[in-house]
Amino acid sequence: MNMDNLDKPITSALDELGDRIRALRTERGMTLQELSQASQVSVAMLSHIELSRSAPSIKVLDRIRSALNVSFSSFFDDVEDSPKSASTPVVTRSDQRPILRFDATGLVKELLSPSRGARMEMMMLILEPGGYSGVEPWRRIGEKCGIVLEGSFELQLGSQIYSMSENDAFQFDGAIPHSFRNTRDGQSKIMWIILSEEHG
Repeated sequence: MNMDNLDKPITSALDELGDRIRALRTERGMTLQELSQASQVSVAMLSHIELSRSAPSIKVLDRIRSALNVSFSSFFDDVEDSPKSASTPVVTRSDQRPILRFDATGLVKELLSPSRGARMEMMMLILEPGGYSGVEPWRRIGEKCGIVLEGSFELQLGSQIYSMSENDAFQFDGAIPHSFRNTRDGQSKIMWIILSEEHG
């Protein structure tokens, strides 16, 4: 199995994604080989990502996140000209949300959490018509919950499928393999909250 072809690549606002990953890796004293072994992503792919020659899929990015033991929010770009403060941020302004775009799967993630690296993360998922979470189901130790703010949403937990519409809410154990997709002709928006038992 080619462990790099888990999804098609993403394009995103993270122009410095490769630099961020390399900085996180070197902070932990990890070589590319060690990160490759921990993430199950090839050294060649990791090298291309760090040099900004390749954009990782959402699944590959999550494997790197887990191997580095960081939150997903660590990969979001900081908004330029946003106020800087020595204290822990409390508010994220609507015009200052960092964004990740996964064009291949029709998914946009807007980071709502003002603080990076916290155990709880809030995101806005924006799904285009036919948009979905990716080829492989997700698993993550911790709780996930959310509410459908606009449109309709199909959540699959294991073999069970739950169809939801506007204002429906959900909560589940993130360790259960799960995936989701937009089931309407228009755009759907979902508030997505993660309370992680692992760092990240």
